[in-house]
Amino acid sequence: MAATTSRYFTFDLEDHRPRPEWPKRYPDITRKLLDFLDARRITATVFVLGRLAREEPALIAEIARRGHEIGFHSFAHRHLTRESPATLAKELSEYRACLEDLVGQPVLGYRAPAFSLTRDSVWATELIRDAGFAYSSSVLPAASPLFGFPGAPRQPFLWPNGLLEIPAPVARLGPLEFPFLGGFYLRYLPSWFIRRCLRQGQPDQCYWLYCHPHDFDDEEPFYRIEGTSLLTSVLLWFNRANSFRKLAHVIDGDPDECRYRTFAAARAAGEFDQAAPFVP
Repeated sequence: MAATTSRYFTFDLEDHRPRPEWPKRYPDITRKLLDFLDARRITATVFVLGRLAREEPALIAEIARRGHEIGFHSFAHRHLTRESPATLAKELSEYRACLEDLVGQPVLGYRAPAFSLTRDSVWATELIRDAGFAYSSSVLPAASPLFGFPGAPRQPFLWPNGLLEIPAPVARLGPLEFPFLGGFYLRYLPSWFIRRCLRQGQPDQCYWLYCHPHDFDDEEPFYRIEGTSLLTSVLLWFNRANSFRKLAHVIDGDPDECRYRTFAAARAAGEFDQAAPFVP
């Protein structure tokens, strides 16, 4: 019998509306994704913006009620490189408690916006641990036009303070390395290439998908996202119509022995017990 292969599905619950008076689109998109996951009996780890926990507490409670793990994704999607230690410490503590009150379960995971945990912001790991988080999923262990941490381990590792880090899985194409299992990479790369990367990947990498509400919203009007270039905003907006179909091709093409679970469940089962220390 083949050994069970663990996969992980993660969802960053965000809202990129340029103006607060515009209609909120993320609740309906999120529920469509939850239905997609329910149909495949997949439990996900959902990293929630603190601001959205204030705006849509019933949605956050519903996500947890449907069996998914809740994590924290910052208050307002401000990159770690722009945070002050005092502000970050306050947000981590306050909104971890807020989310736990909403869902009635421990909130163990943190994800930095845009993989912005880099060599320049590694100081944040102390605050993340001090706030009571057990793990982070915030590092892209490769060079990137936005945020990357070249030289960081590809497999799950421990920061010096014992905080577990579950880095983004990466693939190589010639000289390029990129997080092929999420965001606009998942939307633009062909399904056969993604499945080949999974089959031929490094066995010690932790393979998790990641996506956002906007990845599935093909009816959203175009606008330039604050803090991004025009090209990046175009890439983030384009090619959304087939996102659910692409995701189905990737997930349904997994081998029979593949099992999706949450990061918290995997950690509780000891799947990350062999994580080695890393000193940046």
